[in-house]
Amino acid sequence: MKIRTAARITLGTLLALIFSGSGPGSAMATPPVLHVAAAADLIPILPTLLKKFTAETHIPVRVSYGASGEEALAIRHHAPYDLFLSADALYPDKLAKAGLLDTSSIKTYAKGVLVLWVSRPLLTGPKTLPELSLIEEDSVRKFAIANPRIAPYGKATVDCLRSRKMWPRLRSKAVFGNSLAQVAWDLKTGSVSAGFLSKAQAMALSQTTAGGFSPLPAGCAPPLAQTLAVVSRSRHKKAALQLESFLLGKDAWEIFHSHGYE
Repeated sequence: MKIRTAARITLGTLLALIFSGSGPGSAMATPPVLHVAAAADLIPILPTLLKKFTAETHIPVRVSYGASGEEALAIRHHAPYDLFLSADALYPDKLAKAGLLDTSSIKTYAKGVLVLWVSRPLLTGPKTLPELSLIEEDSVRKFAIANPRIAPYGKATVDCLRSRKMWPRLRSKAVFGNSLAQVAWDLKTGSVSAGFLSKAQAMALSQTTAGGFSPLPAGCAPPLAQTLAVVSRSRHKKAALQLESFLLGKDAWEIFHSHGYE
């Protein structure tokens, strides 16, 4: 009797595994879910890229957006990420030296452009583009930048203003956001009348908010070499490398370029 009972249980369990799709074979058939840590400037573009990637590979992707410094700190504390998309090369290089990123996977996927955005009332005409000197005027009471301690675009902003000897007298006007996402929100809601964004976020903001933007001079703010790499602790490196290869491909580049990246 005990043998028959055990047999029934074994057969019942096997049938349950088969119909639930959780048997030994199904684990191999189910693609891994990739977890990506991404710089906030990618919010307007990454969903489109990942939708295309998943359609082609059937590999789902989840994304955590934030300042590159925040995401780098999370990786240092062993957050379960598979791929890191930074807004600069500095954070990936530091993580790689600490053995937290696969050095061979470090690549530049795009070059980001820093721009100054101002609200429409500050512009003198419908086609006027703002100049950097505009933020010195009394009409600009506050301007937003990403926190330069953790956000590459924020650091690039401060470096540019310092190179023009503008930062000491403008610092009191600065409103700091944790990332470019906060800067974009402050501009969208009218909390500030000017701010520094990536060109990609400025293009997205212009679709819903009246204003104008112009790139900062290259001599003041060179394009940011935005860099990606596979996380050393990733349990899905094969899939992570597939995503990396996709993001470095021609189709992805055309999408990056259409969103303001170089």
